[in-house]
Amino acid sequence: MDVNGDGNLDILSGSYSRQDRDMAGLFQVLYGTKERTFRKAAVLDGSDGKPLILPAGRGQDDMIDRICTRPFACDLDGDGKLDLVVGNFRGTFGLFKGEGGGKFGPTATWLDANGQAMAVEFHGDPFLVDWDKDGDLDLLSGSAQGGAFLFENVGSKTAPKFGARITLLPAAGHAAGAARFGDAHCTAPASSTRVWAADVDGNGKLDLLVGDSITLQFAAAGVDEATARAKDAEWQKKQQALMGSYPQDGDEAAQQKWQEDYRKLNTEREAFLLEEMTGFVWLLSQK
Repeated sequence: MDVNGDGNLDILSGSYSRQDRDMAGLFQVLYGTKERTFRKAAVLDGSDGKPLILPAGRGQDDMIDRICTRPFACDLDGDGKLDLVVGNFRGTFGLFKGEGGGKFGPTATWLDANGQAMAVEFHGDPFLVDWDKDGDLDLLSGSAQGGAFLFENVGSKTAPKFGARITLLPAAGHAAGAARFGDAHCTAPASSTRVWAADVDGNGKLDLLVGDSITLQFAAAGVDEATARAKDAEWQKKQQALMGSYPQDGDEAAQQKWQEDYRKLNTEREAFLLEEMTGFVWLLSQK
């Protein structure tokens, strides 16, 4: 995306939080050069010269409105200037109005859908595209719980207005219950989804690319699944006991010993069960 309109592609990113007591996910840009390289990441300021920060106060735990920012640059209102539509930890979406030339208004407003706060179940990650081909931008998003969701623009290109959330792909939720070994059970996107829309198969219809996150479990070499399950049940009891014993009195030496005990416990588990944190990219073709 050419954020500042100089003809060079830039890289725009959000962040979890700045290193400050006042937690807030800043925005950063790696500005592109004519040599097709990128400059060092720079914090994106508003037109007032201060870093762009989402407002707090949407509900309890105000800071989660401001962290885990995920920006998408687009001309939302058709005025020829890039705006920033931003997801966050809570799952709501903020809008920084563009002023042209890579400048943005310093204060964001929250987007509404059908008269209520536009939201997904945490970790909103907006993707704006004309999904229904009516000439305006609609909003797609995944969520921490998984799934893919559409907020249709029921207004116009120059006066956007969003309708109620539509589920394109149900949320899988976070897996619970007995462990499922291997990856044969992975037949659909899991949790922590992020979406992208493109006509992948060239049939004139937008398809969904959905990334997810999942932890796979495998019995260690030489260990059968039944044994791995039995040993893991005992290990879980040890873990729960250790978690309940964390020193709360601020004793640094005791805390360091606890951390070492936790590391050893995790190493002990590797003798019978292995975990792999990974993710997949799924293609959902629109018919």
